[in-house]
Amino acid sequence: MKSSFVIIIACMTVSFFAQGQTVKPLADTTVKPLTDTLTKPVVDTAAEAKKTADSLAAAKASQNCYTKWYDYMRTHGAKPVPDGIQKVVITFKSGESCHCFMGKIEVVGGKMKAPLYVQEENGDFKTSADFGKKLDPEFVASMGADLWKISDGMSALFRTTDQEYGRIFFYEFANKGKSTKKVAPSPEELIKPE
Repeated sequence: MKSSFVIIIACMTVSFFAQGQTVKPLADTTVKPLTDTLTKPVVDTAAEAKKTADSLAAAKASQNCYTKWYDYMRTHGAKPVPDGIQKVVITFKSGESCHCFMGKIEVVGGKMKAPLYVQEENGDFKTSADFGKKLDPEFVASMGADLWKISDGMSALFRTTDQEYGRIFFYEFANKGKSTKKVAPSPEELIKPE
């Protein structure tokens, strides 16, 4: 009985493996055009990597221009801005994007007087409205006269109609040299446990 059972299992196994094998189809005999590898452009990966790094650095620099100007003016302070037409750096930011431009604005009695002028590459100046930037009327109403004040060589933070925020920096009056304020150490460094 055992031997017939083994023979049945052996036959089933051989049959099972025989059915599991598949016949391979004939190779594709269609003619494919040859590709000319000599006409492919040679990519200089080092140059491409440098170009990408330069683009990222430029984007990062433009994204950080507001922060750089704000931090510099806050840590160094500035002399009072006198009356007259003054050169400025104008910053606009929204989300992660930031753009900084050269410009000028009139100062009367320690306050800015519209219009704000933005400098073009050729040296000409256009009003910020001609440049496509207008103050948000609701924001202007909420700020009142404080919008035009100059403090530490900076304007108040303002908002445009396209929901960008901006600030004007009177860079010619910034204190030069090292920071005039001492930076506080961390709480762990300053407060020692008893």
